[in-house]
Amino acid sequence: MKLRNILLAGGAAGLAVVIGAGVWLAYSLDSLLKSAIETYGPEITGVSVKVGSVNLSPRSGHGSIKNLRLGNPKGYKADKALALGEISITLDPASLARDVILIKEIVVSGANINYEKPGSIANLDVIQRNVEAYTRKFGGSKPAADSPQKKMIIDNLYIRNSRVSLASVLTAGTPVTTTLPDIHLRDVRKRTNGATAGQVTQQVMGALTASTTRAAASALRGVGKSAGGAVDSVRGLFR
Repeated sequence: MKLRNILLAGGAAGLAVVIGAGVWLAYSLDSLLKSAIETYGPEITGVSVKVGSVNLSPRSGHGSIKNLRLGNPKGYKADKALALGEISITLDPASLARDVILIKEIVVSGANINYEKPGSIANLDVIQRNVEAYTRKFGGSKPAADSPQKKMIIDNLYIRNSRVSLASVLTAGTPVTTTLPDIHLRDVRKRTNGATAGQVTQQVMGALTASTTRAAASALRGVGKSAGGAVDSVRGLFR
């Protein structure tokens, strides 16, 4: 597999950006993985991607990525859409030499999400559409003609201890904060014998966006009631 494909596999970005990290574990190139995420992540998500640090061990199959930040699309106010405190990874080291990398567990802890919906579409929905467009165009990555794509299967993926800051027409410029229920995805892409980093990113971002939208709707219903019972308006925002 050529270097660019390894970089793309490692640079999926968003919550699933760490899925491609298994490719880099074989080389123990922490700084290169960080560079790959920040360089190729924006190709997939359509927004900036920044990483604080990467620490990966190819022998044990354990690794972590800290302080990953996903930028906001143009037209939205917050400086970021998503900030992740720490992402821990446990994978099968032997699978690094195979076409399909087996990731036993990914745990995302301390996610802070800025959910903005000033009009008809929320910022997370814009990012999700960018990922979907990328996946349709490239199938999740852009391999060279003579190089096979690395794929991944994830046994368990957890997103825990997340908080959401909500901003919409109902909050009148004052964000409302709520918690996000824990997310647990099992056997990600197992039935299809693996998927590229972009394809898995699409699935994980879809789950995160759906959960955040439900939490936002619930929180803003309370805002609508306290503002005079504008429940119908809230429902319209999330259709």
